[in-house]
Amino acid sequence: MQIWLKSAVRAALLSFAFAAMVIAAAPKLGLEDIPELPKPDGSGDTPEMIVDLVQAAPGTPAAKTNTIKLSSLYGKVTLLDMFWSKCPHCEEHAPHVVAIYNQYRDKGFSILGLATDRKEDPAAVKSVKEFLTKTKINYQVGFITNEVVAYYADSHNHGVPQMILFGADGKMVFREIGWNENIEKKLKAAIEEQLAKAPPAKAPASSAAPAAPVKPGSKASAKPTQQKSKRS
Repeated sequence: MQIWLKSAVRAALLSFAFAAMVIAAAPKLGLEDIPELPKPDGSGDTPEMIVDLVQAAPGTPAAKTNTIKLSSLYGKVTLLDMFWSKCPHCEEHAPHVVAIYNQYRDKGFSILGLATDRKEDPAAVKSVKEFLTKTKINYQVGFITNEVVAYYADSHNHGVPQMILFGADGKMVFREIGWNENIEKKLKAAIEEQLAKAPPAKAPASSAAPAAPVKPGSKASAKPTQQKSKRS
């Protein structure tokens, strides 16, 4: 009996020691572990994720492609907006999200809506299209995937509406479930903060040669130069 007891105690101690080693070896969660969008060149830790887009319903923008790679959103201030077409709260919040999109879209802000409805169910697909038409959504919408949920949704709460905001550096900066005035204020503040940090959009290349620098007070700065036109 004593021999068996000693063996059991020894086995328990070994198991505890092994568990302690595993815990010690596990990476600590920190700023480096903030969820990120996949990088277009595949160099990041987040794998590529592909979302099937909802084909256009009457009154909604037509999808140029059938799918979208989440890596294509990297470099933009982007909001993932998860919703269910049968959710009254989602229907209430959607027009506000549309208004936010219209307010910031020209400043480099984008949204990808993600319907939690089953894309294999024709009735569910019809419901999503009706939702888009009713709420006048004018940004791209796709069907959510298990990978998107695993990487970006709140691990303790998959409720909708759920919004996840990424900065231009691809890192998640904001996540909120539900909708009210306070959430709207926090979301807009986060968007504005990230847009301020985002690199400026590149100006279109010009074929004209850059003008030579002009010293203040010089004749060139006071009098515009005139170019003689060539006659044929």
